Amino acid sequence: MSLVCIVTALPAESRVFIDALKLRHVALRGMRLYAGEHYLLLQTGIGKLNAAAATAALLQTRPDISAVINAGIAGSAAEVGSVHLAHHVLDVASGRQWYPHLPPQRHVAQLPTASVHSVDKPVSTYTSGVLFDMEAAGILTAACTYLSTDAVQAVKVVSDNAEQGLDAITPALATRLMQACLPVVQQLSDWHRASLQPGAADSTLEQCHQDITAVVRHSVNDAHQLRRLLQQYQSLTGQTPDTAMLQQLSTARGIRNQLQDAVTAAPLHYEA
Repeated sequence: MSLVCIVTALPAESRVFIDALKLRHVALRGMRLYAGEHYLLLQTGIGKLNAAAATAALLQTRPDISAVINAGIAGSAAEVGSVHLAHHVLDVASGRQWYPHLPPQRHVAQLPTASVHSVDKPVSTYTSGVLFDMEAAGILTAACTYLSTDAVQAVKVVSDNAEQGLDAITPALATRLMQACLPVVQQLSDWHRASLQPGAADSTLEQCHQDITAVVRHSVNDAHQLRRLLQQYQSLTGQTPDTAMLQQLSTARGIRNQLQDAVTAAPLHYEA
């Protein structure tokens, strides 16, 4: 069974999901990991390095994870308590950036989107349209190595702004604010699972997948990432890629990079 993994940084961010989804702690290499029938929750600790290391270790261990959703608090010029879906994630220190491929808005109740800037230290300078956190870039660094960008999402609830600053944040407040993220995470999970149902990819796409893996060796993780990228390419372009050209590449990583470049270059229209 494919699992959706919710990734948080703090216990106060995790509690809402643990309680609502009836998750139980599981022992795995010292990770703060909780599991249920359809979900995992990974609590990474604060900061990009902790987030990247924990996420990578889990995805290496659990190839049955088909999607990662980062949920947490963030600073912004927006109203405290408002929830936003990241259409762009920036690692401020390195300049590296990602553009998650978002679901149609009808699947997430017209949720506003924003650019999430991951910083090394908390900031109190708020910019319109930008949310500041400390983990999203680390999570995407790790998760996008294993999953395509439609299977990696970030949901943030505003915890502080110019009127209510960092000093006002308490664990109790963070937990209360995170309640608003719960339905969004569930909606994203439902959309993701629907995309994995039989019939979501037509027989031509499946044949393309089989033809590529028959010629170029793919691990289980590689094959999963290939299928997700093929689905993404098809949804954006309305066609399958040139199988013969991809078969000429010598490694699974080379094929993945070629497809990812094509997906990134494809025009994206955000449906209403």
